[in-house]
Amino acid sequence: MAIINVILHEVTRDNDGDLVKTNLRGEANSTEGLGVKLTEQLIELFSQSTLNIGEFGVDGDTTLEPAFEQQLKKFYHSDEFSFVQMTQAMAMRFAEIISDRKLQTVKGGILAFYIYEYRKNLVFAVTVLNRIDGINANDDSLNLSPANIIDLNRLHLGAAVNLTNWEGGLDSRYIKFKTGRSVEMRDYFESFIGCQRDKQAATRETSSLKHAIKKHSSELDLDSDETQVKLDNAYNFIQGQQKDGKEVLLSHIANAVFPDSATDFLSIARNDEYQLSENIAISTAELKRYVRLTGRGKGMSISFDNELLGKTINYHNGKLIFDEIPESLKQSILDIQNQNAGNVPV
Repeated sequence: MAIINVILHEVTRDNDGDLVKTNLRGEANSTEGLGVKLTEQLIELFSQSTLNIGEFGVDGDTTLEPAFEQQLKKFYHSDEFSFVQMTQAMAMRFAEIISDRKLQTVKGGILAFYIYEYRKNLVFAVTVLNRIDGINANDDSLNLSPANIIDLNRLHLGAAVNLTNWEGGLDSRYIKFKTGRSVEMRDYFESFIGCQRDKQAATRETSSLKHAIKKHSSELDLDSDETQVKLDNAYNFIQGQQKDGKEVLLSHIANAVFPDSATDFLSIARNDEYQLSENIAISTAELKRYVRLTGRGKGMSISFDNELLGKTINYHNGKLIFDEIPESLKQSILDIQNQNAGNVPV
């Protein structure tokens, strides 16, 4: 991992309703001063599995090029248009957006633009960083004094464009972004980037991963219980990655769930039926369908696949209704009924 170019511009307003102030650098920041830890922090901001994904577009039309993409293309295809000029234009566009009368409470922040290498891909990223209060110690006297420092521990607003995939037209999931919790923040930042959110990607990919695991389990001649163990392993592994703030990678899942046949599983997961890429978007709701619903009490033990609820199994007014039951259970019930019927005195 290495950062190739980096530059900071500041676009802020002090108080609600104030005019937006800009402080644009005329030259790139030195990458030598970043250090290993800071470099890793900037890159890891976009390694989470909970980020949104999408592609460039305008009002849902991906054939139109937003201003952000136009600046990227100009930088890519013009020898006279520099990294500094590109980011200055983008920063000014950001200033124009938050100057809108409907966005007078948006404070802005420090815009960090940088290009880095990650897993043999080039990525262009922009993050909106905020200053936080801290304490510093003087180098000579070690006296403590208040300091205003940049918060690099949390990603508030940011987007990373996989330039390799975008320029090569390799897929339509080349933007990772985080837009904050409020609708206002989401809308203005997505407008700045010009990204169209793939709202169904996480659900689709989490479901496809589950079916790929079932498919490979079937090829290994695993029974339903053994297959469920594989799904449980995948569920636990993914949850662990999310808890640690790490991205969910297909190859890592393959090694965790099928350590003895990871390569064969990857061939299935990446084929035309499932079309899973290395980075998988995870839907929390869909992930819950990996585990069985279970319950025990009052002489009963019930367990069934989550995905059967609402299909062949329904819950209504406190009652669990089975439209289908396993043939072995059905036969056992019939045997008991026949046995009891035979014991009825004449």
